[in-house]
Order: sequence, then C-alpha cells, then structure tokens
Amino acid sequence: MSRIRYKKVLAVITLLLAAFSLQGVHPARADPHRTSIEPLRVFMVGSVIPGTGSILVRTKEGFGATLHTFGLVPGNAYTFWLGVFNNPKECATTPCTAADLPNPDVQGVVLWGSGQIAGEDGTADFGTFRAEGDSTGREPSLGTAMALENALKAEIHLVVRSHGPASANPVVLQAQLTRFNGGCPPNTCMNVQAAM
Repeated sequence: MSRIRYKKVLAVITLLLAAFSLQGVHPARADPHRTSIEPLRVFMVGSVIPGTGSILVRTKEGFGATLHTFGLVPGNAYTFWLGVFNNPKECATTPCTAADLPNPDVQGVVLWGSGQIAGEDGTADFGTFRAEGDSTGREPSLGTAMALENALKAEIHLVVRSHGPASANPVVLQAQLTRFNGGCPPNTCMNVQAAM
C-alpha cells in the first residue's frame, strides 16, 4: 500500500472513530473482539474499479462506512445507499442480492447514507454512520425490515446511485441527493457502483 493511500485510510478510520464517539460509542471502551474494519472493493458493471476504496467499520452499536470513487459523470447527482441484509443466511445466494429484499426471512432494508454532486474530475467521497435501530432514510419500497438489527452479523452492501445532471432547482436537487428516485423522471436513476 502506498504511503499516500495509507494516510488516506488512516484519515478515514480516524473520521469513522470520531463519528462513533459522537454517537456515544467511545473507541477506548470498544471491545476489540466486537469491532471489525473491513476494506471493500468497489464494482461497476461487474468489474472492480481500480483506485477506488471503501471501508466498513463495525461495532456492536452500529457501523460506519466510507467510499471514495471516480469514473462518475462530472456535475451529476449521486446518492449513497446501504443495502442491509439482517439475516443473510436466508438469502437465496451468497452474497445476497436485491432479489432477496422482498423475502421477510432475510429482514432486508435499504437506507440512505448521503448524497454528492460528482466533481469536475468525476470523483466523489461518501460517508455515513448507522446505529442499530435507526430507520432514518429508509426506502419503504425496498425490503421488509425497518432498520439495521445486528451490525456485526448483517451483510451490508454500499451502493452509489446516479440521478442524472444536478438540477438548478434547489427542491429538485434536494430530492436528487436524498431520495431513491429523486429527479427521475425526467432523468433515469440507476445503481452504478457497489461494494459488498
């Protein structure tokens, strides 16, 4: 791992630990056997995107996730979604897929994480913290659960969703950055990248 990439990873972990402490999870009291840090590969149309990175930090209280990506359309609006499969043993395949979300035994839920407008270089950085039981930003049309139930055992997918060119209308732009289908139509919304 290059020195610059190492410094970026260290900075991300520091930010996630700060987010946990803001949520009442004190890093010094964290049980090392109940915390995991997982680097994830980012995929687009079935292939790994070189140079992107994602980290998922889990504790018994919740998880934090970050995703640095590029290859996006400059000036387009994107959202960052969390596909949570609370009971992945009940999924039809490994890893779980969107087809498993309607299965009540899977206890799947899709939660909004954040939104960004891609920079002139086509990059974006997304990040979020999700506590167990927090249903904020739940997409009601997907899944049967209300929230993350067990941060240490759930299968978690991080998804970047495109919402087309960022609107000059602030009401539409707000929807593009916070809603599953915000700005669509007239634009076409679609998942463009994922990390599992």
